[in-house]
Amino acid sequence: MREQSFKIVSLLVVLALALLVAVEAMWSVRTYRNMRNSYEQQICSILEEATWKYATNSMNGDAAINIGNISRFHTFVGEGLRTSGLATDFRVEVLSTTNADDIMIMSMGELPANEDIISVDKRLTPLILRLKVTDPHSAILGNMKRMIIMQGLSVLLLIIAFSYLLHTLFRAKEVDRIRRDLTHNITHELKTPIAAAQAATEALLTMPNITNDPIARNEYINISLSELRRLSGMVEEILRTSTEEFTTAELHIEECDIRSIVSDVRSSLNLRYSTREITWNINIEESCAVVADGFHLRGIISAVVDNAIKYSEDRPMITIGAMTRSGYTYIIIEDQGIGIPDSEQKRIFDKFYRVTKGDKYTTSGYGLGLFYAQSIVGRHHGSITVESTLGKGSRFTIKLPRYGR
Repeated sequence: MREQSFKIVSLLVVLALALLVAVEAMWSVRTYRNMRNSYEQQICSILEEATWKYATNSMNGDAAINIGNISRFHTFVGEGLRTSGLATDFRVEVLSTTNADDIMIMSMGELPANEDIISVDKRLTPLILRLKVTDPHSAILGNMKRMIIMQGLSVLLLIIAFSYLLHTLFRAKEVDRIRRDLTHNITHELKTPIAAAQAATEALLTMPNITNDPIARNEYINISLSELRRLSGMVEEILRTSTEEFTTAELHIEECDIRSIVSDVRSSLNLRYSTREITWNINIEESCAVVADGFHLRGIISAVVDNAIKYSEDRPMITIGAMTRSGYTYIIIEDQGIGIPDSEQKRIFDKFYRVTKGDKYTTSGYGLGLFYAQSIVGRHHGSITVESTLGKGSRFTIKLPRYGR
């Protein structure tokens, strides 16, 4: 996916999610307001009906509207609330409008203390009949509770889905970048031995003086053979670690002497890095062994040490220790190289992942060695961990069951 397209898709996903949350919030607020308005209209209707009954009963009596019979008005309001299904505390009041300010003459009913109330008036000159009820806020939210929960769950599920989509897009972008970098790196790595072997072969074909000189001829043939072996080794490494065979192939379990394996690895890497002066500090306990696949165990140690050499500047200093404790064999490999940033330490065991410096890779490789090491260690029911300080070096600890399973 192109960078521009990726940014557009990510932006659209975020905008869609924000719009969805806004719509859900607006709908909830509108529903709340509609329910509140409906409640207030019911209260007004109840007051209107109770006032009409109260006035009619008073006019049919011996006197006009009589403030002494407010209990009748209270009864009419209570009947109206019950009929409408509104179970709420209420109070009725009678106020006089003869003066500039309204003065309460009489009231009946109690409201809970510290509660918000709704007050509705009915003017009945020269009196005002007032109805006060508890604010329906809590009741409305209670009625909306299930709806709000469902909305919240739906939004949460959509957020999870969108987050997973963004995560997938980021991973796809990262995989695409890794694929391009891997292709470029493999091409670069393979071109060097091919060019050297080709140059040596062309020299043998085009320069008679070399062909006629046995020493020069053998030197050029050895160059070609050495580069072809190097090329063959690169191809084998790529095939071995880029396929899944090593995660399913049968392990050949045997007793492995750690000292012997480390010695083989050291000799092999000294030949590979003959131009670099490597200092080795080997500290392995006597008779330190482990039941494992010897071939793969050698590959694990070689992959970790190879990384340590690659990421060490100037003259690498490699320390390898091994010990057996509480049924486990620990193999510790330390270097004094460039170290690994904290943000990348969790990813160095990912397939094809390589630590970068800025936007560039500073060493050759395919990002497969540590992935291979972790996979094989896992198949041995062990673990491999890393501790690293940027600029000071890294420490890898391989933990394997001493007696296999």
